[in-house]
Amino acid sequence: MTSRAAHQSDGRGPRGPGRQAAARGLAAGITLARPGAALADAVPFAVGGLAVAHPRLGPVLVLGLAGMALAAAGRLLDAVTCLGVDRINPARRDSPLVRGEIGRGPVTALAVLVALAVAGGGLLAAPTLASRLGFVVIVGLRAVLAWLRGRGGPLRWPLAAVTLAGGLPLGVLTAGGGLGAAAAALSAGFGLGAVVAGCTVADLRDLPTDRIARRRTVALARGVHLRRPAGFVLPPAYVALVYAAQAGLLAAVSTASGIILAGGDGGAPGVAAGVAPSASSVFAASAGAPGSSGGGLGAGRAVAALAAVTAGLAGAAGLVRLLRSGAPGLDPIRSARARGAGFVRLNLLAVHLGCLAWLLTGSGGLLPWVPLALAAGWSLALARWSAVVRAQRENAVPRASGPDDHDQAVEPAGAMPPR
Repeated sequence: MTSRAAHQSDGRGPRGPGRQAAARGLAAGITLARPGAALADAVPFAVGGLAVAHPRLGPVLVLGLAGMALAAAGRLLDAVTCLGVDRINPARRDSPLVRGEIGRGPVTALAVLVALAVAGGGLLAAPTLASRLGFVVIVGLRAVLAWLRGRGGPLRWPLAAVTLAGGLPLGVLTAGGGLGAAAAALSAGFGLGAVVAGCTVADLRDLPTDRIARRRTVALARGVHLRRPAGFVLPPAYVALVYAAQAGLLAAVSTASGIILAGGDGGAPGVAAGVAPSASSVFAASAGAPGSSGGGLGAGRAVAALAAVTAGLAGAAGLVRLLRSGAPGLDPIRSARARGAGFVRLNLLAVHLGCLAWLLTGSGGLLPWVPLALAAGWSLALARWSAVVRAQRENAVPRASGPDDHDQAVEPAGAMPPR
């Protein structure tokens, strides 16, 4: 009896291997879900939850959790549908699914369970019919996107833009807020940022394997190909398309900032007419009408709006430099890590600052920890980015490829283009 107990306690009994396998499977699932990137993708949902006259912490956290769960489920489905391509892509050699640390069945089951939880939670708890249907639609669109990523096609990045941009209006409707021109512009900014990052960083880094797998991406469809000694030949049609998306992002941020600075109706978060928040709903938010902001809020709003436009201009300048150089830092064969994609972070920063300025237009009181959380998140992201850049310059570490390494250029900033 004693020997049997000792045999099981050291992990060699019938229960030990099972627990170890379960722990490895859970760790692999978390790695594939990429919680850091999922947290970044939840920002539009959380911003929507804050867009009421008197925001509550509970609804904001619930919406943020829903956004994280949706992003995590989507990335798990991406890993399954793209497994065939990932097996021939050196950048994905460390993926737990490629290495066989977890099977496709458990990953698919976990993704479906999480996605159903998001859709079911929205149907049961969202206060209006539009918001209930919105959760079902956005979950369905994310599943379609995962299927397209495995096959390729021109709709991949537009659909990614819709699923990311849809989080803000869905969050606003769920929290009982009102949609306006500023909200629409900021939603477009999130979506166009995903398009720009996807058509450049993701498509260029995966160009060789996409060509072998015959996946029709934007870059391949526009005739992009590798050049010697490094970088890419970028045809005018491809450059024009990317510039158009970047110009749209800059126009969206500038439009939102202009509305906010002008004090227009589209810039003031508040409660939508005809929506009666329910105290029994998990998304309930206190109703109130926005009024005039204090001097401190007004100054902060102006600084955030102008900083958003400045960051957008800097991101556009960085993209121009990248394309004019032929993007040698994104060459997957001759460059160990993706370099030169700082414009993606600047684009994301521009949209985040625009959202902060928009939220400061409500007199009900922005939750005091929101600016602090934004500053802390960006400080951590920039610190991580700086460490990676230093390691690259010193050649101190080999390439650390993750299961979704083609998103690495965006993720540190908080909204990496989906896979």
